[in-house]
Amino acid sequence: MKKNRWNVPIRGNCFRKMWLMTRLLTVFLFVMSMNVSASLYSQNKTVSLKLNGATLEEVIQSLKLQTDYGFFYNIDNKDIKSVRNISIDVKDMALEDVLLHVLKGTNLTYSIVNNVVILNTKNPVVTRDSVQKEHVLVGRVIDEKKEPIPGVTVRLKNTNIGTATNNKGIFVFRLPITKGALVLSFVGFKTKELEFKLPSDTLRITLEEDLASIDEVTVVAYGERKKREVVGAISSVKADDIKEVPTASIENLLQGRMAGVEINTQSGAPGGGGSVVAIRGYNSLFVGDGRDYGEPLYVIDGVPVHSFTSPITGTNALAEIDPSTIESVEVLKDAASAAIYGSRAGNGVILITTKKGKAGRASFSANVSYSYSILPETPVQTGGRGERAFNFDVMKNEHMAGYNNGEYIFPQNYLDSKTGLGLYDRWWYNAMKRTSGKRQLQDSLNPYYNNSTDWFRYAFRAGEIVNANIQASGGSETINYLVGAGYYTEKGIMYGSDFSRVNLIVNLGTQPARNLSLDTRLYFAYTDRSRGAGTGGTMSGSKIERLTVDPKTTSSLLAAGGINEEKLLEELNTSIEKNESYRLRANLNLRYQLYKGLNLSVLGSLDYNQGMRNNFRPSTLDPTNGLSSSIGEVDRNLLILNENMLTYKTSFNEKHNIDALFGISYQSDQNDYIAAKGLGGASDKIHYIVDEGTSVEVNGQTIYLKEAKTDRTEKVLVSYYARLAYNYMQRYLFEATWRKDGSSVFGNKVRWATFPSAAVGWAFSEESFLEDVSWLNFGKIRASWGRSGQQFGQAYLAHGVMVPNGTFLGQTTISPNPMGGMINRRLTWEESDQYDLGLDMDMFDYRIKFKLDYYYKLTKGLLYYVPLGGNWSFMTNQWQNAMRVSNEGLELELEADIFRETAVSWRMKFNISRNWNLFKKSYTGRDVEKYVIGRPLYSIFLYEDDGYYQTDDEIPYVYDQRGYKHKMYVGANGSGNAATRYEEGTRRILDIDGDGMIGAGDMVYQGSALPLAYGGWVNEVKWKGFDVNILFTYSLGRKMYRTYNHKSLTGNPDVPILENVGKVSFWEKEGDITDYPRKAAYSDILQQFGGTLASNLEKVSYIKLKQFTIGYDVPKQVVKKLKLSGVRLFFTGENLFTLTNYSGLDPEVVDMYSGMDDFNYYPLARKISLGLTVNF
Repeated sequence: MKKNRWNVPIRGNCFRKMWLMTRLLTVFLFVMSMNVSASLYSQNKTVSLKLNGATLEEVIQSLKLQTDYGFFYNIDNKDIKSVRNISIDVKDMALEDVLLHVLKGTNLTYSIVNNVVILNTKNPVVTRDSVQKEHVLVGRVIDEKKEPIPGVTVRLKNTNIGTATNNKGIFVFRLPITKGALVLSFVGFKTKELEFKLPSDTLRITLEEDLASIDEVTVVAYGERKKREVVGAISSVKADDIKEVPTASIENLLQGRMAGVEINTQSGAPGGGGSVVAIRGYNSLFVGDGRDYGEPLYVIDGVPVHSFTSPITGTNALAEIDPSTIESVEVLKDAASAAIYGSRAGNGVILITTKKGKAGRASFSANVSYSYSILPETPVQTGGRGERAFNFDVMKNEHMAGYNNGEYIFPQNYLDSKTGLGLYDRWWYNAMKRTSGKRQLQDSLNPYYNNSTDWFRYAFRAGEIVNANIQASGGSETINYLVGAGYYTEKGIMYGSDFSRVNLIVNLGTQPARNLSLDTRLYFAYTDRSRGAGTGGTMSGSKIERLTVDPKTTSSLLAAGGINEEKLLEELNTSIEKNESYRLRANLNLRYQLYKGLNLSVLGSLDYNQGMRNNFRPSTLDPTNGLSSSIGEVDRNLLILNENMLTYKTSFNEKHNIDALFGISYQSDQNDYIAAKGLGGASDKIHYIVDEGTSVEVNGQTIYLKEAKTDRTEKVLVSYYARLAYNYMQRYLFEATWRKDGSSVFGNKVRWATFPSAAVGWAFSEESFLEDVSWLNFGKIRASWGRSGQQFGQAYLAHGVMVPNGTFLGQTTISPNPMGGMINRRLTWEESDQYDLGLDMDMFDYRIKFKLDYYYKLTKGLLYYVPLGGNWSFMTNQWQNAMRVSNEGLELELEADIFRETAVSWRMKFNISRNWNLFKKSYTGRDVEKYVIGRPLYSIFLYEDDGYYQTDDEIPYVYDQRGYKHKMYVGANGSGNAATRYEEGTRRILDIDGDGMIGAGDMVYQGSALPLAYGGWVNEVKWKGFDVNILFTYSLGRKMYRTYNHKSLTGNPDVPILENVGKVSFWEKEGDITDYPRKAAYSDILQQFGGTLASNLEKVSYIKLKQFTIGYDVPKQVVKKLKLSGVRLFFTGENLFTLTNYSGLDPEVVDMYSGMDDFNYYPLARKISLGLTVNF
């Protein structure tokens, strides 16, 4: 591990000064805002006017621009229209004095109520200090199904006086007038205007569903934007789409729901990071710098957060987030929408917005569900007598060539073997009797060895999930709140794979003053995650976790239960491991209005994650030394962020709309790691390090009983960023962003980088020449370019790292870390340039909507560990920005309301994505290792095979360096053993490199493990109180190959046979065309039963029923009798079935980087859930 005491300082003078400047600027801006606000929003608001010959309405418009006051008057009032030729020249005059001056000599007067200036015709007794009487208006807002709509905004037209409906859809409005018009608005419904006249009975108002979603507000980077104004490529998922699927990770819920967002679940281990998320292709070269899976940036409520998998507990940071707290998820796919995040946005950005309270009466909801999960399918096996018979055949046919007169030949009988011509079968070799046939094969009458046990039944179990959460929310015009708690516990389908989470959330928004708002987000989670075998070392957590118990290691001939079962589960049953994680996210955002449309926000946040692991392994698990071991690890990660941002939003003549921002950001990422290990405790009953021993002699070897290590790293990122968005009547759209990042991980000369973007849009459906196209409701063309980046994960890679290097004269010495490579001060950012062209269309009364995008992304300067020439240097490699990768693709998102006005409604959503991934350039200009120029990443290399050698004469001769003639044998790099030669009935593997031997140089590129296309298909059907939600996910054209069935056929009597040997064929005689070569025990390097063959490669497609949910809302009349506001029952099934052409089990979990299926992955469970939601 790196030791900070020898490292380059984490913050140079430049970053200290930058941090100090940021803090001073924050304080300065805030103090200045207070001073400016004090003059603008005092009790006597002041304005400045200089007008000549103006009308009263022109004066009112000028006053509205300088204040946030509303003006209420009758536009048809003759007294108002008659006031003209107003001349005024004042500076910093009180608003009320200006009104008195302007209205002097007219038949008009004014009053101010709730920041609204009301103009009326004079009454005889009206004076400047008149107080307008308030009138009460009561209304109830419902939808077309007669259901109340809570949270509807009700506003007095032409003013900012407003209120909101409570959870029963009722509002109470206190107004300064007796007649006027109301404006009612709510997301998903059409805005409605309604005239009223008091006194009046309770108003009953019905809102119509808005079939057009283009006026909905969507979350974008650092703000919100109407969908019709968006010029970037953004996909969105709402809370209702994912609310009834109990899962530990939000990533699983997003699978198949958005084009361009590929999510592959590579492991079903509860609480782990088993999902790989790729937004518009893959860039990762797996160079081991902490970014191996190319994760996108995750932002929660505007704040970047941790998303890593803990290296000690294996818990994924996203599994600590309760999905029930999420309101929406937006994915920024193109650089135009993501480039404002700069160096963190190279792999895309996922914005998560949590729920918050709404104005109206408080609400309370409780949700609970129970899930039952099983392993859907296990590999086919041949057990019992079939396993014994097969292994006997393998041993009977086991041959080894012997040397005879200058060449290696196989013995043809026992006599040949007796004379020294090699191995005739497993039991007779060079005239020596061999007894390695294994007792379980020969002692067939012993009931202990006369079984057919399926050990998968003992490694797997039925899993369970209990998920419960409660939430209370509400608010008023000046405060909103949401408080919630959740509990999630999952017993995995494999032993030793449990996960539990307890979480609390508090979202609070307040407006203590009219021009000041304060938002607070607090989230705490505690998780407990147990893991299975193979975790005896430190830093053993992995994103993609494998089997906790491997049933492929025990023969079916052994009896179930007893010592055999104990041996299979020995590590789980005797070792003790405790994994705990604590997560705290907290942020405070202060927003202050400096001027109408101009706001200053100051954000401070932290994301704290601490993982702790205690592992004990008894002495019985150490067969070599017989020492128990105890490991304790603590890994702490702290992200501190400060962002200061000015935003300005305004509209001129309701045509020219401007939205601008400028910000300064400071981010610090800190990591602390502490580990200790102790060996040889006094007793296996003592599970922690408590004794004082330092070393022990075992078999003449000194073993140190205690060791400890610590590490600390810190990275600093300082940024400036800006955005300007303009549109004309929401028809012609333009947006540009700019960000400048400086990072401490790079050298001084390359520390800063700039990330710009630009985008344009044209809402062509708003043009007059398309007015008569009745089928087109909305259409928009988008085009964008942007640059984003990526910094490497290691904090000091560009600075050089020193490590301990033995002792000299009793003193510990240090030397450069060879794994860090030769220092490279020019090591810098990875940069991605991305182009996007998109088309959005809504048609046929918004029944059909689609988004079509084409993109091209070129990523330059990818990090790689480049070998250096020669062998004279201490350093053999250097990290360089050496590689280049491109991703090009097409995306389609389609939504169709098949039935809308009928009793049964049916909405269908479909998406498909096609990505062309190419390795473009290497540091040599040629292919490097497994990366082939002009081909996709994650290449598959296999041996080319061409049937079988039918006779010994077909096997070619080769000559060694001494000139001796031999039959084709196995070797590499000019070396090999001629005795390891091929024979009749073995696979004919082609000698591609022509060296006369079969070795690694003969493996040939066979394609990529990446899919040709992928996507999802969602169907939502509703009828009365019932609703059905069905999600299919699919993947087309993935290449993969199975090895676990091949490797089980090697004749090893200690493992089960994972193949139905009665339904496959083996070579026996000349002319046979079979599935497998001759039954025999071959050297592994002969590749006869290794599976790494071109003939074993499959091109796989599949479609999976990922989610099936049936819900029922209990009728309102029943609910009211229970004094509740809503009751819902639901049933959910996950991973119910898969349709595929794959010969193996589940193609989704096959390693998508190598394409190899060795059945070492943690399988995906089939889950059935029942749940209940109650609203109070």
